[in-house]
Parts: sequence; C-alpha cells; structure tokens
Amino acid sequence: DYGGDPERVAITGGSAGGHLSSLAALTANEPAFQPRFEEVDTSVMAAVPFYGVYDWTNRDGTGRGDMEDVLARLVLKTTRQESPEVWEQASTMSWVGPDAPPFFVIHGSNDSLVPVEQARSFVSMLRAASKEPVVYAELPGAQHAFEVFDSARTLFTVGAVQRFLDTIVARDAQRRA
Repeated sequence: DYGGDPERVAITGGSAGGHLSSLAALTANEPAFQPRFEEVDTSVMAAVPFYGVYDWTNRDGTGRGDMEDVLARLVLKTTRQESPEVWEQASTMSWVGPDAPPFFVIHGSNDSLVPVEQARSFVSMLRAASKEPVVYAELPGAQHAFEVFDSARTLFTVGAVQRFLDTIVARDAQRRA
C-alpha cells in the first residue's frame, strides 16, 4: 500500500533501540512476539544495532548489576530470580542462531552505560552461529550515544552503515536474479 519493498527492510536503533532492533531481527516470525499476526513475515534483510544491551541474563559476566533493578521495576515487571524465563526471552543472546540475518554491530570502546564487552560477546556468538555476515565496528574512544552530535566519527559511521546496507542489497539482488 505504501510502496515499500518488504524484501528490503533493515532495522536499526541505538541503546534500547539497539536491543530492540537486534531482538526483532533474531526473533523474526516467532509467534510469541507477534500475537494476532502470526502469519505475517517479520523477517528483516539486515540489522544494525548501536550500543545495545544484548545479554539480560549476564551469562558471560558482561552485564551491569546496577541496571538489573531498573529493568526489573520499569521494563520486565519481574526480577530475574522470580521469572528467569522472562529475562531469558528478553535477552537477545538467547535467540542467536544460524538463521540470523546479516548484522553490523556498532559500539564505542568508552561506553560508560553499556559495557563494550556486551557487543564483543554478542558478535562472537553471532559469528559462531550465523551463516550470514557479521560486521563489528568498535569505535575507539566513543561514548554511549556518540552519534547524537555531528562529528567526523558520526559521518564516517553513517557512511559505513550505508556501504554495509548497499552491499547486502546488492548481494540479495544477485541471489534473486
């Protein structure tokens, strides 16, 4: 109806949006996440999360314990001890598998809100499991939300994202030809 091509949807976001975009990309067509429209294809061509939280269960020790109370009270409405399955389901790392779409994960080395180790672990898991490209850019000295202000770093990051998406679009066009 709107002229968009459902075969060319990429998803991105920063911080909470980084978490949500990666979770949406990895849970495509998962009935639990699309009640009342289980038959709709929710897959994406690619995902480009910026400085997201990928592990809500702290399975690899890269999480911030001081954020758990905030997530329990304001987001999940339950503690990890009360409902570990809810925390597991909300954790992007729980959904990593061979059918993951192409990913370009971006994180700053000096992120004081979301430890860069979250991105490193997530990328490692993706690379071990996924059949698709997984690109990682760790930006030296970059803080959380680094791209909010115009800078050379922001412009180069936007250019890199554009090149990544152009590459995925071209590759997918060749596959369909």
